[in-house]
Amino acid sequence: MVGPLGSRLPAPLVGLVAVRSRYAAAVLRSRARETIRRARRVWDAASTASTPRPAPAAVKAVPAKAPDVPPRFDPLPDLRPLPPAKYVFVTGAIPRNFGGRTASILRKCRLLKELGGVDSIIVTLNYSSEVGDIAADLRRRGLLVDGVEIVNLHDYFDQQSTAVAEPVRHEVAEPGMDLVRDPDQEVYRYFENGVYRLYKRFDHEGRLIVRDWFNENRGRTRRDEFDDNGVVRRTTYMDLHLNKPRQEIYYRADGTPYMNKWLKVDPASPFGIVERITMLDERGAPYEVLGSNVALIQSYLDRLIGDDHAFLSVESRRSDGETLTYVRPNVKHVYVLHNPHIAPPFDDLTAVRPSYKPMLDRHDAHGAVVFLTNAQRADAEAVYGEQDHFAVIPHPVAPVPQVPFEQRDPRLVVMLARLDPQKRVPHAIAAFAHVVKALPDARLEIYGQGPEEAALQALIDELGLRGNVRLAGYTKNPAEVYERASCSLLTSRFEGFGLVLLESLSHGCPVVSYDVKYGPSDIVADGVNGFLVGSAMQQQMARRVVEILTDEPLRRRLSEDAAQLRTEFSEETFVARWSELFHRLDAEGWGDDERGVDAG
Repeated sequence: MVGPLGSRLPAPLVGLVAVRSRYAAAVLRSRARETIRRARRVWDAASTASTPRPAPAAVKAVPAKAPDVPPRFDPLPDLRPLPPAKYVFVTGAIPRNFGGRTASILRKCRLLKELGGVDSIIVTLNYSSEVGDIAADLRRRGLLVDGVEIVNLHDYFDQQSTAVAEPVRHEVAEPGMDLVRDPDQEVYRYFENGVYRLYKRFDHEGRLIVRDWFNENRGRTRRDEFDDNGVVRRTTYMDLHLNKPRQEIYYRADGTPYMNKWLKVDPASPFGIVERITMLDERGAPYEVLGSNVALIQSYLDRLIGDDHAFLSVESRRSDGETLTYVRPNVKHVYVLHNPHIAPPFDDLTAVRPSYKPMLDRHDAHGAVVFLTNAQRADAEAVYGEQDHFAVIPHPVAPVPQVPFEQRDPRLVVMLARLDPQKRVPHAIAAFAHVVKALPDARLEIYGQGPEEAALQALIDELGLRGNVRLAGYTKNPAEVYERASCSLLTSRFEGFGLVLLESLSHGCPVVSYDVKYGPSDIVADGVNGFLVGSAMQQQMARRVVEILTDEPLRRRLSEDAAQLRTEFSEETFVARWSELFHRLDAEGWGDDERGVDAG
């Protein structure tokens, strides 16, 4: 058996690889069986979900806890220059392979620069040693324009020292250890006298990103994370029972430590609770002790904003804890909702999700709360009353040149989604099994990554759809995907807006979507640019897909109407709405000038 780098593996390692492969296959089969059981329940439900049932007798209607409020619609404002200020957008992270929320933040900052003429800063709060590399990649792809910066709060501490450590090149090999390479990525596992000791992950340029250390019981004891120069930027010591962080040490670019963080492990949460933060000088000596992340982040925001007027747009609910109490006379807060604020099954408007409740309960203390749809604002106002500072600013989409209709594959359906439970990808696969019964040559391509990937492939195999349904991985070119297809699918449990719907339509690709909260009914005009079906109605979805694939005049009409996007979703209207909001907040006055009252 040949190992990585062309070397022949020793005989003991050959057996070890085989054992590990059999174990991994057994785990996959177990997970796949459970997913298949779930899918079969979905499949069984699909056969009856579309069939009308007689209403049960003598059942009393239970009134909703909050009455429905009809949506109100704001007039479209004119585009005008934005007021002078710092524009700061706060989120947890900008991942390398990102989804809708990150795409919307990048698009917003780009358009505010191109059409509004203002620079902006995207502040990420979660530590990452890859921020610089990710930002450079986004600039190469045209997604991050001049005048827009991505910074991490830890960048401030890096700048406290002008020294930079010499670049370090980390080799794949480790003295005294034998290695096994993952077949699909630059991941290596190392064994010392038969004991698993070390894990390394390299990037596409051969730079070490992560290094994990293990004890004899295969418990992870430590993780080291590296920057582009190969310098350790964070070391994490793990809880040996729960494999979660207990202590973290952060390093400057020159390799000196600047912060020590103690964390309390919460078994029910993937995130630790910060107990104590100790700031360190360049000698590694403590000079300040902070009680929580809140104090650290607010101190950083003070340094970033200074005395300037600033609009602080908070894009992630995990960032609310640090920003809700950040009260400064020169700062105006805007909170943007990217997902539903009410809890599943979304039928009780008073059941506000715990992560949204602190922000919404204090809504009158903010400058503004921004919803993506009129329907979601109406649901919030059913509970909190009509509010002038509740604004609606839908995502925009740019008009794009349309490909010839004949270029589209008349049997191709596509779906772009994370492979996780929210997106309900098994529903799309179950629905497509019905499509294949009617059209054996129909194909579904699913683009995305996520924790359900292996189980979804097992489901495809179980249903005999390997020749019809393909998991195509993450795509950086959704336009090319939509331009080949006859229609796209959305089967989510919920959405904040459904940006993929707008992107699909802009490329002339009609949509068949579940009518869920929020977005589909705002974007898809049933029978005009696509079809809406009831949530979890797989057979209805399948019938609409078959109708599109078999009726060329219908397919052509839906495609043409899909490309005719309403002014409501134009880029100019999007920037005009943000400009209107910022001007209103500016006109209310600031606590540090004669127009306003000190915020105290």
